[in-house]
Amino acid sequence: MKNKILVSLNFILLIGCTTKSQDLSSIDFNKDAETYLSGLSFSSKTEQKGHYEAVVNGEDASLKLVDKGELAANYVFMGEKNTAQLNYGGIPINDVMGTAISVYDNKIAFMRVNVKNDQSIALLDVLKKKLGNPTEIVKSENNPFDATDKSQKLLLDKLPNETKKVKDDLDDDYITYPEHFIWNKNDIIYQLTFSPTGDYVSSQLVVISKKAFKDKIIMGYHAPNKDPVLAKYLTLN
Repeated sequence: MKNKILVSLNFILLIGCTTKSQDLSSIDFNKDAETYLSGLSFSSKTEQKGHYEAVVNGEDASLKLVDKGELAANYVFMGEKNTAQLNYGGIPINDVMGTAISVYDNKIAFMRVNVKNDQSIALLDVLKKKLGNPTEIVKSENNPFDATDKSQKLLLDKLPNETKKVKDDLDDDYITYPEHFIWNKNDIIYQLTFSPTGDYVSSQLVVISKKAFKDKIIMGYHAPNKDPVLAKYLTLN
């Protein structure tokens, strides 16, 4: 009887210590957001009423929220405690840069995901497996080539078809690399951005619904028709 009591107590303690884990790659953007967010701890949550509009006053520009009945909620996950609950296709989240998630019309409409710095190529592989080949790859401008730069070497080794070393008119070496990978999937746009930074290739994945983009709900994506990379996808299925 004593052993049964101990087993029951251990089971209760185990349940109490178990935290929810959420694979962000498995999110269905047509389902209620609470399906995925319930039980997760977060660094902050802000309620948002309205959409963003730019205010230009001479040389100064700012953003303001204009309330036309839009309701959104913005979650930030930073620090080891909060990011440890999350992964993207099994890839751990960078606990310093973290993840941001926005809910609009009770559905997840935006994610900004930063994985561990050494996992950028792995994240690209996960996205290709999930979404297929990118709809578009936007190359960087020419950057000075540095043979000691580990991030440049990684791109040349792992993505040889997209990364090229070239010479200019003065015979100086430059490198061009895939800066943005874009997938246009029905009502959702995925944008993976690579930033070679010396020792590693950092990355950021943005996933945004076209409705939230068009409705100017997300700061930083408040001028959809002027976005130099993503504007064209608002009218494509």
